[in-house]
Amino acid sequence: MDTLDLEAPLDDLEPLGDVVGDARVVALGESSHHIREFYQVRHRILRFLVERCGFQVYALEAPFTQGQVLDAWVQGAPGTVEQVAEAGIAMSLGRCRQMYEVLSWIRQRNEKRDGPLLRCVGTDLPGAFGSPLPALDELAGYLNRVCPDVLPAVETAVAVVRRFHDPVTMRAFARYQELGHGERDALTSALSRLTAVMRRLTFVQRSRGHGAEHDTALWHLRGAWYLDQLHRATAVEGFEAASTFRDLYMAESVLRLLDGDAANTRVVLAAHNWHIQRTPAEGAGRLLPTGAHLAAALGDDYRAIGVTSSHGRTAIVGEPTPQHPEGTWHDAPLPPPAAGSIEAAFPTASLWSLANLRAARPHIDDAESFQQSRMADYFLDIPVFTAFDAIAHISHTTGTGHVMQP
Repeated sequence: MDTLDLEAPLDDLEPLGDVVGDARVVALGESSHHIREFYQVRHRILRFLVERCGFQVYALEAPFTQGQVLDAWVQGAPGTVEQVAEAGIAMSLGRCRQMYEVLSWIRQRNEKRDGPLLRCVGTDLPGAFGSPLPALDELAGYLNRVCPDVLPAVETAVAVVRRFHDPVTMRAFARYQELGHGERDALTSALSRLTAVMRRLTFVQRSRGHGAEHDTALWHLRGAWYLDQLHRATAVEGFEAASTFRDLYMAESVLRLLDGDAANTRVVLAAHNWHIQRTPAEGAGRLLPTGAHLAAALGDDYRAIGVTSSHGRTAIVGEPTPQHPEGTWHDAPLPPPAAGSIEAAFPTASLWSLANLRAARPHIDDAESFQQSRMADYFLDIPVFTAFDAIAHISHTTGTGHVMQP
């Protein structure tokens, strides 16, 4: 492949059709966040999947609740692309020209009515998976209209959440750990009460023509509930294992897009390689990434395309400082491809290339020898040929404009 230009002709991507087949969900990964070429290759593949294969939803590793502004904007709502990317995509992942370009492309395509409406949605837990306050605010607005009697339960939950709410994820986690057991239990109990009430209202609200609004409010609540479980589990299991509540919610958010009247919907999911892998991951127990849930639920209707590189630069998050409490993204050199890594198998003469691992599995003898792939500036143990259906490999990568240079 010799271009990463979003607007370039798509004929060179035709081999992707063999990877995708009739799958309803195709996941596009990245071995590190904030890499210019990873955004670009995913966006070229997105355009191919939309224009040549009929995919209708672009689902991001972004909060479901805050991500509503993205879907509204690509369908014509006011605001600038910079504003909606900042508001709708957490952890600074929307702060780059490449994201602005693809959001603008989706909006322009919808304005031209050039094919079916293309949606752009978030799939992740609310509040940059630190605080459920955004989801509870949305829920309160809905319940104020349909069932105000239960608002005291919302107020109980919000009162506890405000004790640890912080836009910086890890500060919210630290503040939650300072809560007493009584406060934690009060939050969990309130969320359980709200879930019961919302479930009890479901069929009546659907019969009154308010099913979509009700189901969306219920999904905000589900995100708040999972986030509460994540906080509680962190104290017992550690953050690594507890954080996979994110992956379960992301998988369920994708599956929700396929339910009901959406029988023919096809979804492109953009998330980190770790999240999209089809296989359980090693860690504190067996960790279940988003892709493992989707592969179990969908079988052949799920395809995972990892995205990685051999040379150049990557981006890593530095330690928090008073000026930058979230940490800052820093440029870092990529170590050479490790022996046994999938990156070591790729030639680097072309700008980028695509390997159809799915088609190759029956015909090669050394698939099991590829047991590592990049994770930012190190290599992660992963059974590559089992975890991914294809790998998009970029020869040389650089950080986005958001990444601080040395």
